[in-house]
Amino acid sequence: MSGDIDKIVDEMAERASESVTSPVSGLSEALGAGASFIVSATHWRARRLRRGVKIELPAYLAVQCSWFMAFGLQLVLFPYLITGRDHLNLDGLALGLANMALSLPSVIFLLIGGVVAERADGRRLLILLHLLAGVPAMFLAFAIARGQLTYPAMILYALAIGTIGAFMMPARDSIVNEVVSRRSRVGSGVTLQLGVTLATMAQFLAQIAGLILAGYADKATRMPAWLGGFSIGPISAETLLIAQGAALASGAGFALMLARGRPIKSSGKGVGSTLSAILDGLRAVQADPKLWAMTTLMFGVGVFVIGSFLVVLPIINRDVYHFGSSGIRDMFVTFWMGAFVSSAVLAVFKRIKRQGRLLLVAQFVASASILMMMGTVPHWMFLGIVFAWGLAAGISIAMSRSIVQDSAPKEKLARVLSIYQLGFMAGAPFGAALMGALVDWFGPQKIAVVPAGGMILLIVWMVFFTPVWNMKGTAWVAHHEGRK
Repeated sequence: MSGDIDKIVDEMAERASESVTSPVSGLSEALGAGASFIVSATHWRARRLRRGVKIELPAYLAVQCSWFMAFGLQLVLFPYLITGRDHLNLDGLALGLANMALSLPSVIFLLIGGVVAERADGRRLLILLHLLAGVPAMFLAFAIARGQLTYPAMILYALAIGTIGAFMMPARDSIVNEVVSRRSRVGSGVTLQLGVTLATMAQFLAQIAGLILAGYADKATRMPAWLGGFSIGPISAETLLIAQGAALASGAGFALMLARGRPIKSSGKGVGSTLSAILDGLRAVQADPKLWAMTTLMFGVGVFVIGSFLVVLPIINRDVYHFGSSGIRDMFVTFWMGAFVSSAVLAVFKRIKRQGRLLLVAQFVASASILMMMGTVPHWMFLGIVFAWGLAAGISIAMSRSIVQDSAPKEKLARVLSIYQLGFMAGAPFGAALMGALVDWFGPQKIAVVPAGGMILLIVWMVFFTPVWNMKGTAWVAHHEGRK
């Protein structure tokens, strides 16, 4: 786009200079003035387009922040409302089933969401979904304010926000490819790997902000004297849910700054066409060993890691360390802070040679750290283990997304991303229900061997039977071939 504009500008400038030397002086002056005006207008339009393209990446990161700040609030408030002694005060199985309801809609709708993301204008879709996403949080706030919070209300909330998220994920994640592509055409050095890493960093920072805010649901904190010494909290759960809804709705405003999407035109419509598109995406993933390996890995993460993250850790927080929402906040903030630190380090390296190798090593470290939770350790040491787990998670999230974005056919990107996410989301409800049952049976500490052992076996399989360990990053290969 930028190259075409510059070419037009140069041609007009050349014609303007030729017209000045015309023997018909009056005509040459008129033509010169007209051409100068067109050149100036075209330059102004080119500058305006460049500014629009350059603002897209910050706007996209703001969209990312709005969703994940709300997600950070939800990470604390959802288990706190279900297990907290001041609210429903239910057991691990109830929390596991509720988390299953939160994840289950993605299993049902995520592939359809990938097709919709390809065929719709991505900007309009993000605006609509962000506005809709604010409604379930407001519904819970209203229920708490009236003293009518029930377990079925939590399940209804989970199903609603889970369904919206199923359409949100492929729409949001596929747009970063277009944003980076347009930005590169105006001379930016932002690579796809860096764009994905920046989006991941924005996600982690926003989650941390949401987690910190949600931690004030049951506990007041006094600020240091150099910050005024005033107290924050406790903040009522309904106020925090209203903040969650407002954060989600704000994403619609940031999405307005994005360029219109480039929907893929389909020759067919209806259920048959949608199913055909989904099957085509599944064939593309199955045909590429790297995409298939990443999807399988994400399924394992959903089963073994997310179940522990969403169910086991909150139960450890309550039953072993006897904390409420502030303990959940400290735990999750520590985790995502570790993820942010590793992502920030990755942002320095625009081109990593062995993305797959780094990913698998990080997953192994994360799995080994889970084993350390089998013993009763001081709370600060427990948070240290969680921080190490977060460091590994930040690497694995950024690298797996980069590998999928690089390997997927561009005309099937949203569908491939939805299948990749489905691997994660399909494992999550099963893992949440499984860990919820096992944690009540074995206790929150002995169960650590199940997720750790399962992930280590999966990593060994990927090292020896998939190309992930030896693959080279596309950006690294292109850079080094260009230097030869």
